[in-house]
Amino acid sequence: MTTEEQAQIPDDGSKQLTEMILKGDHENAARVAVEIVAKSGSANDVVDTISDAMNIVSDLHEVERYSVAEVEKCENAAEKALAAVRPRIKIDHKKIKGRVMVGSLLEDPHSFDRTLLLTMLEIGGFTAIDGGMDLSPEQVAGKVTQYKPDILAVPLITEMAARKLVDANTHIQDTGGKLRIIAYGRGARGLAGQKFTLVEADSFSAFSKIAEILISKA
Repeated sequence: MTTEEQAQIPDDGSKQLTEMILKGDHENAARVAVEIVAKSGSANDVVDTISDAMNIVSDLHEVERYSVAEVEKCENAAEKALAAVRPRIKIDHKKIKGRVMVGSLLEDPHSFDRTLLLTMLEIGGFTAIDGGMDLSPEQVAGKVTQYKPDILAVPLITEMAARKLVDANTHIQDTGGKLRIIAYGRGARGLAGQKFTLVEADSFSAFSKIAEILISKA
């Protein structure tokens, strides 16, 4: 790991967890995450660390320092760490009105942003619906009909997935569905001009936008 990469890692107890995720070491990432919670008593801070680590991974992938295979290893480590501390996460049991479905599309194999946003929504007291991953446009429309969410949130990494979201929206409209669609992640920049709410950043920014929309309606 270079000096530049190390400079991005927080200089506190989360440093070891960040390094484990960057190495794609899923067994030790889960172990370290649990140890941090045992010492600090706060699983919610670990969620922040995991998200920050995956932002570093995304940056390294964008500059072609990490291959797709390496990104997938890192995502697996992040998923394992998140799953290990999830039972200890503090949930706000005061439910906020509104249903949010989060799902990812075909041609966008990265699932961590979906998992992270679902976790954050649960922490914040929102009704979060896991719409699944690797969905076709028709499957997205079908799940919207089934679950009737107020907001559909879709993480986007690739331009191909962005185009599939446009197709999914057409299917949703054809079935009479009406909802707010939030596209977030780097792939969202390819949707300029579409009638979506675009968040060209991470899951935290998507969460903030969802909270802004639903709380303003409360």
